[in-house]
Parts: sequence; C-alpha cells; structure tokens
Amino acid sequence: MRDIQVIGNETVFNYRVSGAVIKDSKIMLNRLKNDDFWTFVGGKVAFGESSEKAIIREYYEETGANVEVERLVACVENFFSFKSKQWHELLFFYVLKDENDELDIFDGERVIKDNSDGIYKWFELTELDKIKIQPECSQQIITNLNYQSIQHIIND
Repeated sequence: MRDIQVIGNETVFNYRVSGAVIKDSKIMLNRLKNDDFWTFVGGKVAFGESSEKAIIREYYEETGANVEVERLVACVENFFSFKSKQWHELLFFYVLKDENDELDIFDGERVIKDNSDGIYKWFELTELDKIKIQPECSQQIITNLNYQSIQHIIND
C-alpha cells in the first residue's frame, strides 16, 4: 500500500489519522526517541484506504491491539514547518475503544512494535497540559472530546 503523502522540494502534503483510547482516565501517546514532543498514536493513510481502517491498522501495527472506532471527533487542517519544509496536513482524529481489553495500562515507556525508534506511554488526562503534544491543537481536541459534533480545526 502506498501512503498518501506528496513531498516536494520545500513542501509536504500529508494525509494522516490519529486516535485515542481512554482507559482509567489515562490516554496513550507516542513519540520518536529523539523528538521533544508527544503525539497521538496514528500514521499515514494509504491510497484506497478509509481513515477508519487506517487508524485501526496503525493502532494494531504500533501496539498489537485490535481497537474499534467509536467516533470521529476532529478534522484538522494542520499547517506547520518541520525539518526545513512547509507542511500541509489533513488529519482525522478518532476516539477509539478497546472492547477486547487488549491494551494494558503500564508504568513507564514501551517500544513501538513497528518502529524501534519510537516509544509509547500512558498519561493521566489531568497532566496533559504539562506535556508538549503535537499538533498544537491537541489540547483543544482532548478538552472537547465530549462534544457530540465533529470539531473542524484550522491549526496555522
């Protein structure tokens, strides 16, 4: 499968999904070991793949857990600079459920299953404002998770 990402000399367009499973007032985040910020579990959508199927696949690849989509909570148009390029990213953010209880809550960090340079960790929802999370609108998404309407966020 080919990821939907277009890389130019100075620009990148990226189609991405991410999602969150909330268990016992905790949420899982991940990051690359050399990054100074955390992100929600997710990744690129492949050509011909729905965003729902992509987030289920990404969660399985990274954690080994079979999660289900509960609902779409945000659509983000994300504009940022990273590694000397201007990015235009379209991001779909889902709340997910772990119906089979395959995600165990653990202390500390674990290596991401499909990327040994990545780690994931559970955080208390109450401590998220003390952590650097990307994209910058992540706090807004988490704060408004209980809204029944889909958030449309332009993160400039």
